[in-house]
Amino acid sequence: METYQIAVIGSGPAGEKAAIEAARLGAKVAIIEQGQEPGGAGVISGTMPSKSLRETVLYLDRLNNDRISGIERELGHKMTLRELMYRKDMVTALRVHKIRTQYKEAGVELILGKARLYGPHQIEIEQSNKPAIQIKADKIIIAVGTGPYHPPDVDFTKSKILDSDKILDLPEIPKSLIVYGGGVIGSEYASIFAKMSVPVTLVEPRGNLLDFLDPDLSSYLAQSLMANKVELHLGESYKTITADQNQVVVRLNSGDQLTAQYLLYANGRQGHSADLGLEKLGVELNHRLQIPVNNNYQTSLPHLYACGDIIGPPSLVSISNEEGRMAARHAVLGEPGRRITEAIPCAVYTLPELAMMGPTETDLIKAGVDYLAGACLFTELARGLILGVEEGLLKLLFERETKKLLSVHIMGQGASELIHLGQAVIAFGGTIDYFVNSVLNFPSLTSAYKVAALNGLARQSAV
Repeated sequence: METYQIAVIGSGPAGEKAAIEAARLGAKVAIIEQGQEPGGAGVISGTMPSKSLRETVLYLDRLNNDRISGIERELGHKMTLRELMYRKDMVTALRVHKIRTQYKEAGVELILGKARLYGPHQIEIEQSNKPAIQIKADKIIIAVGTGPYHPPDVDFTKSKILDSDKILDLPEIPKSLIVYGGGVIGSEYASIFAKMSVPVTLVEPRGNLLDFLDPDLSSYLAQSLMANKVELHLGESYKTITADQNQVVVRLNSGDQLTAQYLLYANGRQGHSADLGLEKLGVELNHRLQIPVNNNYQTSLPHLYACGDIIGPPSLVSISNEEGRMAARHAVLGEPGRRITEAIPCAVYTLPELAMMGPTETDLIKAGVDYLAGACLFTELARGLILGVEEGLLKLLFERETKKLLSVHIMGQGASELIHLGQAVIAFGGTIDYFVNSVLNFPSLTSAYKVAALNGLARQSAV
């Protein structure tokens, strides 16, 4: 039986970074992936594929709706799904190749197969078309991630009912689509398919889309979706979901009945931990099959670690990367870790893009903070005019007396990149004076920070 110092189960962002970090620190490492290729959901069915499709759709939308270049163009034919998925397939293949290369260079052994713990340090790996193998590891890091939640009263064996793992394997561009769940995944896909001129109906059981966002951003997103002919049903939930070979019928508790060719169910996720053998070892799981850990990413068994989406929110690739590294460093060196709960930038890749850093106005009001807001519309900026943007907002929230920057909220092109300037200023305890007194490139969308800061100062002076 082959023995390793570190065995990592799952090759998504957390597992990948854990394996490479452990190997870099001199450990003998194996990483086990049950899929046909390494990368996990982030590479194969989630983050990178969906964002690649988004970029293709965004490019086509700019071609079709550019009103200021003065250039007439016509695509000449209706796009096929295969053409739309070309970038997604290329990006996935390139990323998989890169991951394999990194493992080889780091000396990490990649084992493809389904892992199951049959002892505290023993792992059995079922391989397709090969006999199962057993390995032993001094320490084990579980990074198996999560998958779409399937409620028991929805029949996912029906070809017209999809989850976020299946949506990119569609055989055709949908003639119509119902998206159930207005969280990150549901909102992103609703906006993408709407830009493809697919009639989309979005149902969200809560009263607002992405209710963790600042109310202004949530409201602007809803307005943008409706402008792209998305039919919104907020605060409504399904009573029944049925499907045949041609369509899906969703009956809402309000009495409304919705019909579409396909349904994307995107309302919750649960851990991929059910068949790992953890409960037999005494490892606790919560109701979503996620694994509780301490600040060092250890489970109730000290030699067994967990990191990434499998341990619960915030379920961001950026956080999973750091969790994987910290779990590996504690496993190899005993270096103390920490749970990352503060100073986290968040981006949602809807069309338009959204990003935030820090508390919302709702949070500040509840906390009794005396604050002011300063805002800038992208249409006010020279760069915005050059790009032809028709929507975009950057909002700063700051303490009234000290002018200390508390949070940044952005909607529009490049929001996920623009947020990092605000993140840096918040991290160093800066004030909005930084933006007022700094020289920023012209023309640039970054200059929205200066305009928003000046707007905030004007409001402060007016009070």
